[in-house]
Amino acid sequence: MKKLLPILLFLICLTASAQLKVGNIDLNFGETIENKDGDVIKIAGENNNIIYALARKKKKFFLQTFNPSTKAFKSSSLLEFDKINGSKLLVEDLTIVGEKVFLMLSYYDKKAKTYNFLAKEIEGKKIVKTTNVLSVEVESKSKRGSFVFTPSFDEFNYLIAHVGINSRKEQLKYTVTLLDDNLTAVFTDSYEIVFEEKNRQLFDFSDVQVNEHGDVLIATTESYRDKKKKTSVNNITIHSYLAKSNYKKQVTNVSLSGKRALNCSLMETKDNTLHAIGFYSDIKKSGRAEWTVEGIYDVTFNYSTGEVTKKTFNEFTFDVKKQLIGERRAKKGKDLKPFYRNISFVERDNGGVIVLSEYKVIIEGRSSGIGPLSITPYTYITNEIIVTALKKDGTLDWSNVIPKEQQVTVSELGFSFGFLGGSGGVTVSAGFYFPLAILGSGPEYLSAIPIYHNGQLTVLVNDDPKNIGITNMDDVRKVRNVNKMIPVAFSFNEQTGALTRLDPSDFEKKQIVVKPATKYSKTSNNYLIYGGNKKGSALGELILN
Repeated sequence: MKKLLPILLFLICLTASAQLKVGNIDLNFGETIENKDGDVIKIAGENNNIIYALARKKKKFFLQTFNPSTKAFKSSSLLEFDKINGSKLLVEDLTIVGEKVFLMLSYYDKKAKTYNFLAKEIEGKKIVKTTNVLSVEVESKSKRGSFVFTPSFDEFNYLIAHVGINSRKEQLKYTVTLLDDNLTAVFTDSYEIVFEEKNRQLFDFSDVQVNEHGDVLIATTESYRDKKKKTSVNNITIHSYLAKSNYKKQVTNVSLSGKRALNCSLMETKDNTLHAIGFYSDIKKSGRAEWTVEGIYDVTFNYSTGEVTKKTFNEFTFDVKKQLIGERRAKKGKDLKPFYRNISFVERDNGGVIVLSEYKVIIEGRSSGIGPLSITPYTYITNEIIVTALKKDGTLDWSNVIPKEQQVTVSELGFSFGFLGGSGGVTVSAGFYFPLAILGSGPEYLSAIPIYHNGQLTVLVNDDPKNIGITNMDDVRKVRNVNKMIPVAFSFNEQTGALTRLDPSDFEKKQIVVKPATKYSKTSNNYLIYGGNKKGSALGELILN
C-alpha cells in the first residue's frame, strides 16, 4: 500500500491539472480552483514568492493568491471598503510597483466636487496603508472624467492621468502624476485647451507610456474644421517629460496635411526612436475626413530632442483588402471601415515594429429595468487581426491577416460605456482594452496573446474546433460558445510574412479554455495565464519553446 500511495498521488495531480501543446507553445495549468469567489480578471504578478490576482464575482471583488511553482490556489479575501463622504469606492487596478503590492481605487467626493484616486498597500492578505495619490476638481459626478493608469516598463513607477471637460468653461484638461515605488510623486503637471464642440472639434487622449528611464510620453490627437478658413486641422501632439531634464515638459506638434489620424499609439525602440503609429483616413476636397480607414501611418521622433524625423503613410495592400472586403471591392479601391483597433506593438529584431490591429465592435442592446437596477446586454465582437510589419524607417515591409470570428453576449447590471466627461467629441483610448467591470463574464475569452521571441511572431487565439486547418477568411465559422473553444497558434515568417496555422495535436471537448485578456508577461516567451471551463478555472503558465 505504501508503494502505491505515491503513484495514486501522482495520478490525482495529473487529473487535477491540464497540459496542452499547440505547435511550440506549452500551456501548463495548475489544479482546478475549488474556491467559488468568482473568476480572476487581473494577474498582478509575483511578490515575495506569492502570485497576486484580482477576482470578480458579479459586483464583488476578491484579492486572491497562488503558489508560483505549482500555480495552486492559496487564498481569497473579499475586498470591502467603507464609503467616503457617502461615495462608494470603485476598484480600478491591482499592480506591483517595485517590491510592493497596491490595490488602486477611485471615488467621487460630492462635498468637495473632486474625483480621487487611492492606492492601498497590501502585505500578505492585509491592507496596511492607504494613500490618496491624485485628487482633481470636477464639474459634477456625471461629468467627472476618466482616469488612465499604467505601470512603467520596469514596474518601478506608476503613472496616473485624469482627463475631463468643464462644459461651462468649454475647457478640456488633463492632469498627470508619476509615482515612485513609495507612492511619492516624482512630478505632477496639467494641460488645458479650449474645447468647442460646436465646431465639431474631436479630441482623443490616445496613449501614455513610461519607459525604464522613468520618462513619461503622452500622445493626443485633435481634429476640427476651421469654418472661416475652410480648412481641416488635424494634429498629433506628443508631450514628453524626460527624467534627465527634471521632467520639464517638451511639446511636439505634428500637422497632418491631407490626412486625419483616427488614433495614435506610442512605441519606443532601442535606438531612442519614438514611433507614433495609428490608422489614418484621407481628407475630402470639402475638407472633411473620410469615414473609412486608408492605412497605417508611422511618425518617428527623436524623443530626447522632440524632433520629427519622418512621416510615413502606408496604404493597406490589395491582398489584405481582398481578404477583408472581397476582391471586387478591393479592385474598386474601397477602404476598410473604422472598426479596427491596435491591440499590440512589438519591436522587431531589425529595429522595425509589428502592429496587430483587431476588428472590434461592442453593440449595446436594449436595457430592461429602472435606473441603477437596469440590465443591459452587450455583444462583444472581436474578429480578424491585421498584422503589419514596418521597417525601421516606418515603411511597409509585409502584411497579412489572422482569420477568426469571435462573439460573446453578456448582460451587465447598471454598467455604461462612454467617456465620463460628458462630451461626444472627446474620447480616451489610452489604457482601454476591456474594463474590469465587465471581465469575468465572457469578453476575457476574446482577442489574442501575441508573442515575439527570437525574431519570430506567434499569436495565440481561441477558435472553434470546426475551423481546424482553415486560413481563409471566407471559410471561418463564427465562435459563439466560449466553452467549446480550443487554443490555436499562428506563426509568421519574419522575411515574407507568410502565415502558418498550428492547431493543438490533442484536445478534449471540455478542456480548459485560455482567457487572453487575463495574462501577465514574465519574459518575452513566458506568461502567467488563466483559463476555465464548466468544471472550473485554473491558473497556468504559457511557455514558447
